[in-house]
Amino acid sequence: MQKLAKNNPIIKKVKELQKKSSDELVYVDDLSSIKLITKYDIKLDTFIYCDELEYHNDTQLLITELLKKANNSYTISKSTFEYLRQKENTVGLIAVVKYPSLDLDSLKNKNFIVVCDSLEIPGNIGTIYRTMDAIGDLGMILVDAVVKPQSAKLTLASRGCNLLIPTVSTSYSSAQQWLLENGYTIYLGEPNLGKSYKEYDYEGKIAIVVGSERFGINQEWYNNPHQKVFIPMCGSNNSLNVSVAASILIYEAAMKK
Repeated sequence: MQKLAKNNPIIKKVKELQKKSSDELVYVDDLSSIKLITKYDIKLDTFIYCDELEYHNDTQLLITELLKKANNSYTISKSTFEYLRQKENTVGLIAVVKYPSLDLDSLKNKNFIVVCDSLEIPGNIGTIYRTMDAIGDLGMILVDAVVKPQSAKLTLASRGCNLLIPTVSTSYSSAQQWLLENGYTIYLGEPNLGKSYKEYDYEGKIAIVVGSERFGINQEWYNNPHQKVFIPMCGSNNSLNVSVAASILIYEAAMKK
């Protein structure tokens, strides 16, 4: 098996993929996310591991499985791994996986969709993905995405859930039109307008929309049929972090449904 030096063109491409998202490939170096590759139908384009580290037996078994699944496999030195990795507590494994290309119609079988409107922080979107994964059978629409669903930082923050949950990245106008044409009731997450999140029954096909950390929801959503939903606040602040608010709304709707 070929051992790649730091200046190898393949390493340079992998490093670039970590910094700048591709439409087709996703950089992964988090162990939790890498384990998903062996459990689900995630296409593994390239697998790289550090052959200068000692691995536990379970990790050795994982490496063996990944070598079988990968289209391309390479080894690297400790210094090259240090150059590539995103965080301190990774285990010496790096994967580049293929990201599925989906359109809005691929979400038609989902009766519960979460819409993230121009969210800017990968950690917030990642938390929302993890909540959705805990609920199961949800779809995600990223509207006017600032963070691409293929982002390495988002993959790390979501622990790979962005690779599992059907996701479409599109414009506001396309998302809004498609949701209404396909019979979804749109719930706009608001700081204090509409009804409390406890008052809705969330029947039928629903879409919960949460907005940008700085600017909130695109005001165009209000020009078309919608419901406003808020989470009552008893303290001095008038809103929660968007990922916390989204998680509360998602769990409430899922329990009602």
